[in-house]
Amino acid sequence: MEYDDGEQSLIVYDQGTTTRTLGFLDVMLSGRVTEGRGKGRSARRTVFFAPPKQLPTECLSSGIRGNSGDAQLEILP
Repeated sequence: MEYDDGEQSLIVYDQGTTTRTLGFLDVMLSGRVTEGRGKGRSARRTVFFAPPKQLPTECLSSGIRGNSGDAQLEILP
């Protein structure tokens, strides 16, 4: 990842969970900062996706054009 000041960090994720409820998808990844700012600290990334506006079967014909969601990255002390 790159910070506003141009400094970078490399985060390696080694664990993850996925939960689906009523079409909503919640993905949580955890790992460590291995290089750059925060090196050695734990990191957690949470991504939340709303249900897609297209049917999943549309990938067989026209293709799914994309989806949107929210993401949060935490570098823990």
